[in-house]
Amino acid sequence: MTYPSRRTAIIIGVVVLSLITLVVSQRGSVIVTTAVAESDTLSMSISTEGVTRARDRFTIAAPISGRLTRLDVKEGELVDEGQLIGRLYPAPEDPRIIATAHAEVSAAEARYQEAGARLTEAELQALQAKREVERRRPLLELGAITRERMEQAELASVVAEQRYQSATAGIASAEAALEGAHARLLGAETADDNVIPIDLVAPLAGRVLNLSDPSERVVLAGSRLLELADTDGLEVVLDVLSEDAVQVQPGNEIIIIGWGGEGLIRGQVRVVTLVGYTKVSALGVEEQRVDILADLYEIPPMLGTGYRVSGEIVIWEGSDVLVVPASALFRQGEEWGVFVVQEGRAKRRLVVIGHRNENKVEIVKGLSENEEVIVFPSEEIDDGTRIQSQSPGS
Repeated sequence: MTYPSRRTAIIIGVVVLSLITLVVSQRGSVIVTTAVAESDTLSMSISTEGVTRARDRFTIAAPISGRLTRLDVKEGELVDEGQLIGRLYPAPEDPRIIATAHAEVSAAEARYQEAGARLTEAELQALQAKREVERRRPLLELGAITRERMEQAELASVVAEQRYQSATAGIASAEAALEGAHARLLGAETADDNVIPIDLVAPLAGRVLNLSDPSERVVLAGSRLLELADTDGLEVVLDVLSEDAVQVQPGNEIIIIGWGGEGLIRGQVRVVTLVGYTKVSALGVEEQRVDILADLYEIPPMLGTGYRVSGEIVIWEGSDVLVVPASALFRQGEEWGVFVVQEGRAKRRLVVIGHRNENKVEIVKGLSENEEVIVFPSEEIDDGTRIQSQSPGS
C-alpha cells in the first residue's frame, strides 16, 4: 500500500481546513440580493392614454338652401386653400311664394310712389313757407303787420321743414322696402340652368376628415357638408385621473410610447383643462378624469386624426440624484428604512426619501454613494443578521 507524501498530506489538510472554515463562517447566513446607492437621473411620470385630433377643424356648411352638386373631394384627401369643393344652386321657390313675392313688389312700388308724392308736396310747402317768412319780414319792420302774425309765419315754416324731412325719410324707407321685395323675387322665376351658383371652396389647406354625403342632393341652409382639418396642427388629448392632473403643468414633456409605429414620439403639454368628467374604467369603477392637451414635436406621416396613443407625462426630472431601487425600502413605523451591508451583516438604517417612481427612489438623507443595500429584504433579515450578498442577475 502506497501512502501520500508528507507535502501532499499538508496540502490536503490545508484545503480541508479552508473548507471547514468557510462552512462554519457561512453557517446561519442568509443569501440576499444587493444593489449599490448611486448618482443617476430620476424622473417621475404619469401613465396615460388618449387620442390624436386636429387642433384646427373647420366645418363647411350650406350658406343657403338649394341643390348641391356632387362634391369634388374624398375623405382623407388633401386640399389646397381656395380649392373648389362643390357648387350650390339656389332652390326654386314654391309658386305661392312667388305670387306673394310679386304682390310684395307691387305693394312696395305703390308705397314708393306715394312716398315720392308726399316728398314733392312737403318740399313745395317748405319752400312756400320760407317765401312767406321773407315777404312778411319787411312788413313787420314797417309796422304793417303785428309781431304775432310774423311768429305764426315762422312757425309754419319750421313745421313745413320738419314735414319735408319726414317725407325724405319716408322715401328712403320705401326705397329700401322695394329693394328687399325685389331681392326676395330675384331668381325665383329664372330657369335653373341660368341661376348663378355659389362656389364652395376650402377655407384652408388641409385634409378632408369626413363627408356627410358626397352625392348630389338638395340641402337646407346650415346643413353640414364636410369637415376639414389642418394636418400640421395635430395634437393629443390625454385623459388622466383628477388627482394626477393637479401635478401636471403646461410645458411638461410627454413621451408617446404606444402608437402603432416604431420609436417614441415626444411632445409638450399645452393646456390642462379645468373641467373634470366621470368615466367608467375597464373594471367598472367610476373615475373623475381630466383632459390634457399636448403638442407633438414631430408628427409621423402615418399618424392621423382620431388615432389611439399611450404614453407618459413627465412631471419631474432630476439629474445627479442619489437613488436606490424602490424594492430596498421598508416601513419603520412612520419612517422609511433600508438594510445596509456592513462587514457581512445587515444593518438597519433610517433614511429620508424624496421623489420616486416605480423602480427607483431618491435618498435625501441617510445613505452615501456606493453604499450597498439589500433588495427585497425578507422576514429573515434583521439588524445584525449575517448575510451572503449577491448582485442582481448573479
